[in-house]
Amino acid sequence: MGFGLHDAGSDEAGSPDAVAAERAARLRDGRAWADFCDTLKAAGRIVEREAPGGDPRDLVEGYRYLTRMTAMAGARVIERRTPAATPRPVRLIPPPVRGGQGVQSPNQDHIVQPVDFRYRYRVTGAAGDAYTHLSAWSPPVPDDAGAFGLGLDAEVFLDRFNPNRARTPHSFVLSDLALPDGTVDFVLSVGDPGPGEVWFPMVAETRELMGRVVYEDRAAQSPPRLMIRCLDDHPQPAAPEPDDMAARLAVAAQLVLGLQSDYAGWTRDLMSRPNQLGLTQEWYERIGGSPDDRHFLFGYWQLRPGRALVVEFDEPDCRHWNFQLCNHWMENLADYARGRGYVDRQNAARSGGRVRIVVAGSDPGAANWVDPGDRDHGVMGLRFVQPAASVEVACELVPLADLSPG
Repeated sequence: MGFGLHDAGSDEAGSPDAVAAERAARLRDGRAWADFCDTLKAAGRIVEREAPGGDPRDLVEGYRYLTRMTAMAGARVIERRTPAATPRPVRLIPPPVRGGQGVQSPNQDHIVQPVDFRYRYRVTGAAGDAYTHLSAWSPPVPDDAGAFGLGLDAEVFLDRFNPNRARTPHSFVLSDLALPDGTVDFVLSVGDPGPGEVWFPMVAETRELMGRVVYEDRAAQSPPRLMIRCLDDHPQPAAPEPDDMAARLAVAAQLVLGLQSDYAGWTRDLMSRPNQLGLTQEWYERIGGSPDDRHFLFGYWQLRPGRALVVEFDEPDCRHWNFQLCNHWMENLADYARGRGYVDRQNAARSGGRVRIVVAGSDPGAANWVDPGDRDHGVMGLRFVQPAASVEVACELVPLADLSPG
């Protein structure tokens, strides 16, 4: 897929050699870098546009979020390195003490393993006993990315070039791929590897093997221990070639812009229904969420003086659930290093199988109190992993004085 040089009206203009030459030329004369900076400027406009009422704290956190996402894009795209023939570990990324992108769970580590769809990979190791869900992260990235400029108008093109808006066409629970003794040995490839092999399919857009490792008890459970190696010889230069670097700059900048735009649009939609939790599956799938293994509800919480937000549901049979508060940019507010600021299946109090969660600016003396600190608004999330049935959730603002201790 491409829409830069391919639109020039000539097959030759869109050939791989012509694309590589144009990318290299754009890097040499500075256009690739200028476009990278202009795209980040476009992302900054989203912060200014979407901060509610120009709230100073939301602006500060929005620009801080933009810098954090730029650093993340640098790690995932600019420093991207796919596996070679020598096996190397598939690393887990734990959640930050605070923050985290897109209502990131304190009970969940991530796997973000770069791969190249042109090659085959073998993944081996031990599945562990923590729940692990894997998917083929496959965003729309044009074949000629880096060979054309988008600049300050880059947001207009996100429907065709958005590295954040990923499909996950193939996903598996790791234990389903493992042998009875818990060992793992599968091939990650576009084509079927043949008889006797366990196959994890990729598609031509796949850029990463993405994983979510969910813990019920981090101290007691073992995470997956996986190794990955490439089964095909191919060049792996120590640093990107000029044409590749131009492409990486374009993808990194557009990833930041896509993150800002997608999450801002999602938050704006949630703000239209304050203090309610509901399925927003279209938005969730747009950013690569995995509704095949979880029931995930999102909302926008807004407290008023003297009132608390009460969230209630009948606890379903499920592997795990948690509730958490975030700021306006979907960064987690929980201080989960100390086990405070969120509620989950392991630490919740129940009454007759029903869970009541209370969000209030001061301790109401009720069970399952979630302290928002000095905040009064932001995004909230309630996820259920492998629930036996969908869950009905009630949300209501009530006077603090009416809350009972139960």
